[in-house]
Amino acid sequence: MTEEIQPKKILVIRSATRILNQTLVALREEFPGCHITVLAPQSVKESMEEDPQVNEVLSIPDQRRMSVACYGRENIRKLQEAKFDMAVALYNIDHGLGYSNIDLLACATKAKKLRGYNSQGTFKEINSSTARKKAILEKTTFFWVGVNYLATAILFTIITLALTGEWLFRCIFRKKHTASASQTVVASPPSVREPVKAQV
Repeated sequence: MTEEIQPKKILVIRSATRILNQTLVALREEFPGCHITVLAPQSVKESMEEDPQVNEVLSIPDQRRMSVACYGRENIRKLQEAKFDMAVALYNIDHGLGYSNIDLLACATKAKKLRGYNSQGTFKEINSSTARKKAILEKTTFFWVGVNYLATAILFTIITLALTGEWLFRCIFRKKHTASASQTVVASPPSVREPVKAQV
């Protein structure tokens, strides 16, 4: 039984800054002598090049979301030609939801192995199938969150209108009740004083 070939060329996509250092250390410990390339936004390229854990830095245009689309077909082709043994996606949260764009970017490199590291320092193997499923799950989750917000707004509007209507009804009814009560007041008969007996 042949041993599994250890990755020598690793691409790390800098998608979660707070777990980057611990992931780099973990990769160095697991795969000593590996060559680590970090794909990072253009704005942090210089600082990443000074990191002793990093051998090479590739830059991606500064965008709100890193994705295959923002990196461009030509750059994706260059990543594929680099023939990475492993591509690593980083997640700031344990379950990795919200990072399907990073998983898809990792898949686009056509690296031999793909991993997703989370904030606990653990990882899971990913592939194009799991990346697509995660993307669909995220889209449906965002859809239902939007529906929930819309339903809440509609219910709030209905309750507000109902309370306003009740308040107006009470104001109108109170005015009518006060007016009719003032018209039906009957004057009380004048009091008759009893005669006072004269004392002799």
